[in-house]
Amino acid sequence: MEGLDKEHLEKEFGPFLNPRAKLDVKGKAIEYFLGLSGGKDGCLFVGTSDKFLEGIVSLLKDDTKDIVEKSYKTLINLAAQETTSNRLLSLPSYPNLSIELVENMLDPEFEMADYVCKLLSNITRTVDCAKKVAKVFLQADQGVPNLVNALCSTKYNPKANLHHLATVLGNLTQIREIRTKVMAQDQFVVQRLLPFIEFMESKTRRHGIIACLKNCCFDVDCHEWLLSDSVDLLPRLLLPLAGPEEFDDEDNDKLPDDLQYLPPDKTREPDPEIRRMLMETIFKLCATKNGRAFVKDKNTYIIMREFHKWEEHEENFHAMMNLIDMLISDEPQPGMENLDTVEIPEDIKEKLIKRDKKMEEMEPSEQT
Repeated sequence: MEGLDKEHLEKEFGPFLNPRAKLDVKGKAIEYFLGLSGGKDGCLFVGTSDKFLEGIVSLLKDDTKDIVEKSYKTLINLAAQETTSNRLLSLPSYPNLSIELVENMLDPEFEMADYVCKLLSNITRTVDCAKKVAKVFLQADQGVPNLVNALCSTKYNPKANLHHLATVLGNLTQIREIRTKVMAQDQFVVQRLLPFIEFMESKTRRHGIIACLKNCCFDVDCHEWLLSDSVDLLPRLLLPLAGPEEFDDEDNDKLPDDLQYLPPDKTREPDPEIRRMLMETIFKLCATKNGRAFVKDKNTYIIMREFHKWEEHEENFHAMMNLIDMLISDEPQPGMENLDTVEIPEDIKEKLIKRDKKMEEMEPSEQT
């Protein structure tokens, strides 16, 4: 960062980023680094120094609440950068940092649990970091069920709302082994998440839950179970996209029970990104011939027909038209029934990847 000498700052501030330092000097030091972390250049500058990061991490166990809070806020900002997240999980002086963060996040009496949730939600955005944190849950007894239990118990921690815990779970389900735990058919895990698709108290929690379900739908072998009465996922995904429109009895009878005769004050999901994710998740469930037949037979088209008239967010049109086109199209040619295994031309694939990266890039949590 122009105008700042990292080596000089490490010598000047390093001794003050320490719980044993005097209260006034360590307070000023962490305030300075919190300010630096508020911009991208500052994040990159601080995030390339193990000494800075280890000093800030050390203050997480300070005796002064204000300093601990500012240390968490600083790390949350810094972890928005992928390189910094990787460095945080590889600090020589804190080899068990991910374990400690997970334990604190799931401690029902930990006062700073929301800050830990936000920090881990930023850290786990990338696959590499998600893999490292996923190991903590996979190696622990009942690790994933314990996470889901904390998420689904709204009063789990009286001192924290834990909304960002849903984002952590959504990020972790990038990892197949975590998805396997979430979709263990004898554990009733994924079913506990479904009510939070319409948890209007928190957009963050809804977003994280739907991200988790969308990731689960990448495992095509589980589609039949997800669509079955054991989970009944389709109506849960369609309901937030449905409005107050009235249909005749014939159309209503073809809809899932939960979508029949909706009240005149029925509203749709207010967040455009969540609406897009819902449509993309339904589209994933149409990867196979049986999945497409099921979704079509449930009269999904009439919900999407009315949604098409209502949706005004331009960035959602691609996902919306993909789904509608699939619902009204004939079956693919023999040999192309499984859309997940169809070879896509490289030029088209590259365009889709760029589009998805732009559309799905989430803003990390920020603290100031």
